[in-house]
Amino acid sequence: MRDAAADNGRRTWTECPRCADHMACTACDEGRSCETHWRYLLAAEGRRLFVQCRSCWHRWWHDTGFGVGNRPAEVDEMDGFPPPGQAAA
Repeated sequence: MRDAAADNGRRTWTECPRCADHMACTACDEGRSCETHWRYLLAAEGRRLFVQCRSCWHRWWHDTGFGVGNRPAEVDEMDGFPPPGQAAA
């Protein structure tokens, strides 16, 4: 059954772990955005996406492997600003 939060305007291109309907699709094999094998994007939390397959209706959390949680601490350091918790002079 299609999830109530499913919307054609919110899509993601991930492989379904249950039905693997993307197999033997030239566009999917080449890593392009296929017009047939997209999934409903139901929610997102940091680097994880909650998606639903249009073919078998399976829902799962997909870890994208990048984004929140992968940034080294020094990336956000800004010269001339006090460290967190200290007031500016």
